[in-house]
Amino acid sequence: MKKFLSLVLAVAMLMTMAAFTASAEAETVKLTWAQGTGSVAPVDNAVVLEALNKISVEKLGVEVDIQYFTDDQLQIKNESGEVFDMYFTCDWYNNFARNVSNGYFADITDKVKEWTPDLYATMPEYVWDLAKTSDGVLYAIPVKKDFAPINMLTYDLDFFNSIGMELPDRVEKMSELTPYLEAWKEAHPDRYPITVGGSPAGLDTTFDFIDRTINIGVHRAVDGTQDEVPVVISEFEDPVILDRWATMHAWYEAGLVNPDAPTLTEDAIASKGKDHNHFTWTQAWNGYDWSSARDFAADTVIYSGPYMSSAGVQGSMNAFSVTLEDDLAKFEKALKYQELVNTNLKYRDTLRYGVEGYHWNYVDVPQTDGSVKQAVIRTEAGQENYGPWAFSQGSYSLASISISEKNLDGTWAAPVLDQWDLYFADVATAKVSTIAGFMFDSSNWDTEYAEIQAIKSEYWNDLTCGVLDPEVAVPEILEKMRAAGLDDIIADCQAQLDAYLAK
Repeated sequence: MKKFLSLVLAVAMLMTMAAFTASAEAETVKLTWAQGTGSVAPVDNAVVLEALNKISVEKLGVEVDIQYFTDDQLQIKNESGEVFDMYFTCDWYNNFARNVSNGYFADITDKVKEWTPDLYATMPEYVWDLAKTSDGVLYAIPVKKDFAPINMLTYDLDFFNSIGMELPDRVEKMSELTPYLEAWKEAHPDRYPITVGGSPAGLDTTFDFIDRTINIGVHRAVDGTQDEVPVVISEFEDPVILDRWATMHAWYEAGLVNPDAPTLTEDAIASKGKDHNHFTWTQAWNGYDWSSARDFAADTVIYSGPYMSSAGVQGSMNAFSVTLEDDLAKFEKALKYQELVNTNLKYRDTLRYGVEGYHWNYVDVPQTDGSVKQAVIRTEAGQENYGPWAFSQGSYSLASISISEKNLDGTWAAPVLDQWDLYFADVATAKVSTIAGFMFDSSNWDTEYAEIQAIKSEYWNDLTCGVLDPEVAVPEILEKMRAAGLDDIIADCQAQLDAYLAK
């Protein structure tokens, strides 16, 4: 009898556990998140997702399938009608303004405060305001990062020390770097000091973009000053950008730029080790050390920024599908998931670096004041198999700083672990764009946009890599774009901007 009762109890217990497990599985909310990538998605995404979901299921009852796409791949998905719950979006990837105009993103203006107050508290009010559209609606969560971009070129510090040349901390014109490129080329005759794949990233950040799709915006001087009454122009008319393109052309003609640059992708350019110690276009902030990423002692020279603008804040955000408005419980879970991404250090480090113990490890770094701070050292597996866009995922400043053993043994400079605190203090007084908060509604110009984009694509890489002489090519480009309706678009944009500023 006792054995029978024990068996009955055991069966009952198993049934209860099975029911509990089934209930737990039923309560787990499954979400999808479309993230951006270069030509190659992270190899170890599946194993990292497993580790991430252990955390999110325990904390929130949420399981997320993060999928990586190039912009072209995601556009194909969108056009086929495939919908994701969450999207990385900005002005150059999964275009934010166009998605808002087309009604694809959900309004989170009140929900982010009500459902995720801890997320809202991570950023100052002005950042949230700059993330809003012209009518004051919030459609996406900005990534807490370098809101006011600072653009620079990295270079091989040891090499220039060895030949007794010291680069300036900042240049006003790109052409000021010519003597340094020539010296580098003389020492490396078989390689190129400017080695790029496709259009150099960040070359045109001085321009205050309204819409990168067709490259319209407002002129901004190198020092960040702007006209009090902003005038909408094409980037192809901006004197600062034209000067940089002219310099790129001069460098290309002088053999300082790799001749196959326009035909390559960014991923095709190796950037690690002494054999690849060319200058690299980058965006970062004071205190950021590129040495670990480049695998040599790297320093930087700034050529642009910091400038505060809507384009800077909206340059990296995560939005929610409007379809979530039909399931508010799931919508709330999606927002709470993004709160986890932006507030939980272990989740954020896993999302950025991969699985602890395999892709990376924590290391204690003694500070000059006697305290100890924590950083991350990536393993070879982490460097080779898992490198998603850190700037697109969530709070960049929350993630631990990545360093190298060489930062610890004195081979390279000591790591600056409070670099984000220094950055946010620096940009507190950054010049603010005269068009901050404005978003152009371009929904009436789909046909013209497509034609202008096609014209831009025909010339863009050859122009920005220096193959084409801008004095010859730019008038030809503008003539074609104007024939396709550029002036009419600019007139509409100017009218909308004037009305916005009049408020």
